[in-house]
Amino acid sequence: MPTHHPHRVAGLCTSNKVYSALTELKSLEGHRTAKFLALLAQSLVEKGLLSDQEVVAMLDQVVE
Repeated sequence: MPTHHPHRVAGLCTSNKVYSALTELKSLEGHRTAKFLALLAQSLVEKGLLSDQEVVAMLDQVVE
């Protein structure tokens, strides 16, 4: 039985929290991965670590 928030399990390191949340239900894995990466990219742009143009350039590489 899947948990509702597997990333909230005490003692998990950050990478395990992300992995658990993204892979808990295989039917939602792609959607969750895309949503997480979208939020991560937005955060990096807002913090000035990436520009919108850099994100678009990476997306160009993904869809080629």
